Amino acid sequence: MEEYIKKLLEQVRFRQAHDGIEKELKAHMEDQIADYMADGMDRNSAEKAAVADMGDPVEVGISMDRVHRPKIAWSVVLIAMLIGIASIILHALIVQDAAVTNNATSILGSPHFYTNVVIGLISMLTLYLLDYTVLAKYSKILALAMLMIVVLGTMGFFLYGVGGHLHIGPFSILTSTFMFFYIPLFGAILYKYRGGGFASLLRALLWMVIPVILAIGWSSLTTAIMITFTMILQLSVAIAKGWFKVPKMPVIIISWAAITVVPIGFLAFAYTHGLMAQYQMMRIRAIFHSDGDAAYVINNVRSLLREVYLFSGTGKNVFDLLPNPNSDYLFVYLINKYGLVVAFLPVIAAASLIITGFIASARCKNQLGLVMGVGCMNVLLINMLVNCFSNMGLIPYMNSFLPFFSAGGSNVILGYIFLGIILSIYKYKEAYPQHVDVKVRGKIKLGKIEIIKN
Repeated sequence: MEEYIKKLLEQVRFRQAHDGIEKELKAHMEDQIADYMADGMDRNSAEKAAVADMGDPVEVGISMDRVHRPKIAWSVVLIAMLIGIASIILHALIVQDAAVTNNATSILGSPHFYTNVVIGLISMLTLYLLDYTVLAKYSKILALAMLMIVVLGTMGFFLYGVGGHLHIGPFSILTSTFMFFYIPLFGAILYKYRGGGFASLLRALLWMVIPVILAIGWSSLTTAIMITFTMILQLSVAIAKGWFKVPKMPVIIISWAAITVVPIGFLAFAYTHGLMAQYQMMRIRAIFHSDGDAAYVINNVRSLLREVYLFSGTGKNVFDLLPNPNSDYLFVYLINKYGLVVAFLPVIAAASLIITGFIASARCKNQLGLVMGVGCMNVLLINMLVNCFSNMGLIPYMNSFLPFFSAGGSNVILGYIFLGIILSIYKYKEAYPQHVDVKVRGKIKLGKIEIIKN
């Protein structure tokens, strides 16, 4: 049996799949051996018969090589590049429009938008070529490094500017975007606790609670809510897949109640008893009432949407009425400039890529890829929905963006990086088995600190 498996695996070029294939073959052949022995054969004869039933090892190996070969999603890569080109053209037109109306200061980010798209596409292709399990293997180390930067950020290091940008050397990134990069790492950390009980679940929850608390103080409440919702979704998928030895439905229900019923009840109590900051109460009031300073922007949005056309603009100057019409209120700008049909094209394009990402994650045989992929796409989905609701005048301004189209280098690059992770997951969707080994072994050096893992 060992010789048969060895010869078969020689035909499979993707070596990372060898362990999974070997386990599956041995399990199948052991079942066959048990059946033959039940019919009266001795172990040696039963093993020979089971091997004979498998067929020629070279032919079977070649067949398995086709199945376990990494897949190339060139169509998605092409679509991403076309969306990148379309978004560059869009922002070039916005720059031109702003120059004509003397509103160049209202479109920060658009003049250099093409640079961010190029960096984003290069990052996407780089991650596509890499193996996402490598990211998972060092997820705890990378997550700890991120949390250390966040802690230093709350103390004033790296953090400059009113806009909340993190500066490390020549690089600058929005604090909210930086927190979103934690999501795929959290999915991998959950996987590392697979097979444990309540103790492992509590340790996993600690990896969730700490960044949320830090995000509230360092980034924004909106960002904290978004990453909390996404991490609970990842945790729910992990529990449903049996990663933790706990009662599935009760724990999932309690988890969702903890981030919905409890916070909403607390906010209602704080609002009615005047325990919130004044600006927070004004924003909540703006959702239901159209008076006051906090409702100024949302009233302008509703006013700009009262009379719109399918194929032509309204002629209204959005630059004078809304902040950041090239990012936060891009949809409203496009409606008033070109009409409803053109305005919906970026939304449809972004939604298509996000849906494709969810489908690719769901069809992934490997459960690690599933949870990491769902987390990445959910971040983009939440931001898109919040941005759309703000642009429809349903909710007041919240820190969000339309993936791949809103101006702002950090968020543009984030979208393409997450898409690159999805492409890597798709690439190995048939190559990897249901579970893979992502444990770190040997020595890891962090400066003068040496960590020994077994």
